[in-house]
Amino acid sequence: MNNILTKVGILGGSGFTGEELLRILSNHPRTEVVAVSSRELLGQSTNKIVEGSELVFVEPNNDIFYECEIIFFATPHGVSMDIVGSYIERNIKVIDLSADFRLKDKNIWEEWYDSKHTQAELLSESVYGLTELNLEEIKSARLVAVPGCYPTASLLGVLPLLNSELQIESIIIDAKSGISGAGRKAVENSLSKEIKENFRAYGLEGHRHLPEIREVAELLSGYPIKLNFVPHLIPTMRGIYSTIYLQLKEFKGLEILGLYNSFYKDSPNVRIMRPGEVPDIKSIANTNNCHISVNHSNIENQVIVISSIDNLVKGAAGQAVECYNLMNGFGQRTGLDNG
Repeated sequence: MNNILTKVGILGGSGFTGEELLRILSNHPRTEVVAVSSRELLGQSTNKIVEGSELVFVEPNNDIFYECEIIFFATPHGVSMDIVGSYIERNIKVIDLSADFRLKDKNIWEEWYDSKHTQAELLSESVYGLTELNLEEIKSARLVAVPGCYPTASLLGVLPLLNSELQIESIIIDAKSGISGAGRKAVENSLSKEIKENFRAYGLEGHRHLPEIREVAELLSGYPIKLNFVPHLIPTMRGIYSTIYLQLKEFKGLEILGLYNSFYKDSPNVRIMRPGEVPDIKSIANTNNCHISVNHSNIENQVIVISSIDNLVKGAAGQAVECYNLMNGFGQRTGLDNG
């Protein structure tokens, strides 16, 4: 076996996602983390986050990042687009966990993120990092855009039907997230107190993950689909739980559960549950797994799909490491088999 370690850097290492990335990559058998940036923790040891890690947080513009073979961006939206090109032109591959390169339509991105997209030419090159959808494309990519946590759970719940002969009239996604999805600052400021023994919807006027889900769904189906997405916060740190109502034009006698089992038969991450089983958050917490159940509805020609993932692992850092593994020719779950 080749014992040469791949050198990686993490830009934005002090948020929940950056910490999760550092934890996974520090224990990855084929990887050496050589640099982690954080302006807030500048000069402090990464040992505070991952025991045994003896790096020191550096500035994002430190030249040490040019010594890496792959850079992970765990930065806020709008940051990576201005920096990514300088790495790609030096043949350093990029895995971006922000939304900067997820949407192919520049105008839609600018509408939903309320700022100008400065690297539109890279949008056509970026590969959407949903491994269950773009496995082969990810292997040869220079720039991968890791899907959002809500879109990951939602799209995994609908991919088999989007890819089938059945036509979907509408999709309603009722999704719940642990509070870590709001980011460390929100949680530490007041959110953890506000949501204790509480539960609420948000983003009712429109959420940025809606156009991401719609774009992928319609690219795969080949026709427009009425789609609504309503997120909620639940009083737990981790997890995404999506209940998805798919209204079909007709069933055509297709056995839906068999369709799902067939679609995901080779996936190392997705488990289709047996009839009567229901996903829960505790079962997938701290893992890169997705549990999906396919259910009968009392409304004619409707299917109810429930999908659960860990928003910080399969919904962010774990999926990013999956992409990293594929780009390097490693086993897809290398460094991720902890559950």
